[in-house]
Amino acid sequence: MREIIKTTLKLLVRNKGFWFFLIISPLLSTLCLKNKKENLAYYAEAEKAQIEELENVDDKVAYFAEKDNGKYIIKIYDASGSELSEYLLNKLLESGAFKVCRVKTPDMTKEDVDAHIEYDGYNDRMGAAIYLDKNFDKYVLENDISKAFTVYVLSDDERYEILINEIKNNIGQINYAAEISKASGNESDIVKVLEEMNAGLPKKEVQSLAGKDKRELTHKQIDKKTLIGYAFAILTLGFVFGGIFIAHTVINEQKDMVLTRLKLTNLTNTKYFFAKFICGAIVCVMLTIIMGFCTVIFNVNDMGIGMFDFLLMIFLMGLIFCSISLLLGVLLGNVMSANVAAFTIWSMSSMLAGLYFPLDATSKAIKALSYMMPQKWFLEATEMIMTKDNMVYFVLLCITAVYMIVTMSLGSVGIKFKNYE
Repeated sequence: MREIIKTTLKLLVRNKGFWFFLIISPLLSTLCLKNKKENLAYYAEAEKAQIEELENVDDKVAYFAEKDNGKYIIKIYDASGSELSEYLLNKLLESGAFKVCRVKTPDMTKEDVDAHIEYDGYNDRMGAAIYLDKNFDKYVLENDISKAFTVYVLSDDERYEILINEIKNNIGQINYAAEISKASGNESDIVKVLEEMNAGLPKKEVQSLAGKDKRELTHKQIDKKTLIGYAFAILTLGFVFGGIFIAHTVINEQKDMVLTRLKLTNLTNTKYFFAKFICGAIVCVMLTIIMGFCTVIFNVNDMGIGMFDFLLMIFLMGLIFCSISLLLGVLLGNVMSANVAAFTIWSMSSMLAGLYFPLDATSKAIKALSYMMPQKWFLEATEMIMTKDNMVYFVLLCITAVYMIVTMSLGSVGIKFKNYE
């Protein structure tokens, strides 16, 4: 085994392509880590609540129920379009309990809406509908609430009581602001008075709490994780082709009957593949050391994780991809086919692992496939390190061991199969 390792390493050192990937991939990865741009596509931030504008009275609001899961859906027939009606709707939004969908209906009367509500009741799904009269401001300021607006309850959801209370409170604020503006001698400043009243209230801040299966990262941590993902993608290319160059030696030794002569010395297929695997491990060590030197030379200090953790993940990921590409070369038995397969493995695995863009909006099948990619687990490990999860080292060792067992087993069987063929 020792002679096989020495011979393989000598052949690798003489290969210019091997040195190209060994130097270029850590260098480009380091430049990625030096990037300071924000990665906005990865921010899982809740969208700011806003009124959903509908184009037609027949547009259905049920589609918004899935987007805003759990909120009480309200459809607004707005014949007023005034500042006070806008204030009322925005206050309903601020409560956080409602999803407000509005269609502007300046030409519709209450009788028209009464007739259309039957359509909404049978063909749509919502908690309630509200009609705002075209003279909304006048009736509210006159305290004639029954004419100002009409609430249609269209479900058995008891949250309609919360809606009624919110409307009453906001109408009360409008009336109080009207009295203040009237006392000051300027009755047209009601909205301004309302804004001053609300300015003194405590500001609501939405705090997202991560579930048991989700880790919460800050924007800075998301940026660092994304850059590490880009670095993983480029380093994967170096590891994959490092393994392929070792696979080239296996292919050539099979063609030149070198392996047959080695088997006369009672060398087993498992030992032969293990010797090649050790060469791959040495290549991983070399690439990891070069990556460490690059981070020091280019002064990459703030990666979001410690240098030891980063280099450990690189080394373990390298073991996996070197062994996978070595396995591909053994099974295919052709240099060109092995090169194409290596490039395919690199590009597809990096994309499906979510190294280039987030996969949150993809189908369940794609997400399940993503967890079969080694890089996905190393990204998860990056999050665990950032959130100080002590299980990260156990996870890394388990994932690496699983891939190693599979590739070692298939590799020894593949060499045996190719020889008998």
